[in-house]
Amino acid sequence: MISSKDTYALKEGILIKTIFTNQSDKTLCFPKPEQEIEVPAQGYLTIKIVGPPGASEIEAFIDHIDGRGTWPREKLLLEIKQRWIKLPPNETYTTALERVRATPDSPGQWRLTETYLPPEGSFGGDAYRNELKSAANNAGCTLPETEVSAETIMINVVAAPEKK
Repeated sequence: MISSKDTYALKEGILIKTIFTNQSDKTLCFPKPEQEIEVPAQGYLTIKIVGPPGASEIEAFIDHIDGRGTWPREKLLLEIKQRWIKLPPNETYTTALERVRATPDSPGQWRLTETYLPPEGSFGGDAYRNELKSAANNAGCTLPETEVSAETIMINVVAAPEKK
């Protein structure tokens, strides 16, 4: 996870991008992760923002959408082949710069921790997850198995400059 800068003014929006690195020996494939809403069928990123003592802890990207994933199998396989990210071993994928939906509410040093949750079904999760894994395998790639957390980064938040 990379922040667009090290220091932000109080209540200023934080901009970040995320770099995925495939450290496995297989080509991974996954839909573009959602960064603003929680979509289990597609996979998503969450960010926890923890401030200095006395500040609040903020979980960003918390809107949630339950829904079925792509179905039937033929349509899912086509979607994987045409739209999903394919990440060969030792390669990287970088998301676009996105605004974190929550902002720090007091000055000080803040820690940002981001977690990627791979696709799974909202309802009947195991059956849909198995279907995803099978379709990915047929497309020549592997679905990520577990959630992954990025290294924590630190940002400084300063009081907004006084207007004259």
